[in-house]
Amino acid sequence: MDVQFVDELAANGRTPLHAALPWVKISASAALLAASIAASTPVAAGAAAVAVVVFASASLGQLRYTVTMALYPVFFASIFALGSVQRSPLFALTIVVKAFSAGLVASTLITTTPFVDIFAGVSRAMPAIVSDALFMGYRSFFILINELQNLLRAVRLRGGAGRGLAQQLRTYGQVLGVVILHSADMTERMYRVMIVRGYSQRIESAREWPPPRTFDYLLIAYAGAVLALILTLK
Repeated sequence: MDVQFVDELAANGRTPLHAALPWVKISASAALLAASIAASTPVAAGAAAVAVVVFASASLGQLRYTVTMALYPVFFASIFALGSVQRSPLFALTIVVKAFSAGLVASTLITTTPFVDIFAGVSRAMPAIVSDALFMGYRSFFILINELQNLLRAVRLRGGAGRGLAQQLRTYGQVLGVVILHSADMTERMYRVMIVRGYSQRIESAREWPPPRTFDYLLIAYAGAVLALILTLK
């Protein structure tokens, strides 16, 4: 996953979602994410997933990229769901579908909205330390995903993760452990670099936005209706 490619899609895309106001897309994404999380049955999770796909379809030709990015959380959710698949297959399926919906919401937002605009909106609604942590976490996410891909590739080149399922899970767990340790070290280094460069508990990224248009109101209404529907199904 190339962060530069994601930034290119977000900054230079020409789709209906690109034209929507950043705070509208953030609010709509938050409502759809809440709907995905609130879905507690396969029917509700499926309905939320369909609604999210419709939302993501407004990005037109970029949909295939956003779907590909959404498969990353599906991979990790599938590992978690393996423990419940024999006891409750529907519960395991619900977990995987919810992970896909949440991943598609996030990938659609970051590929249709420049990250500066995203955090300009977040900084207006959250304390500075929270918005700054999310800002740094967003950049770190792609770096860690690339590292995870490189580690998994190295495992395959050196003979694979193992023959049995237990051995494979143990190997993948060790790979994730390495990534988590590196993420902690990277976060500390990033914070020290920011302090040296004059960080004073605030990353300024505010922008002035024009008034909402018809599509913005429709987007908010759609996301709100989806959330209300999922809460009703729950």
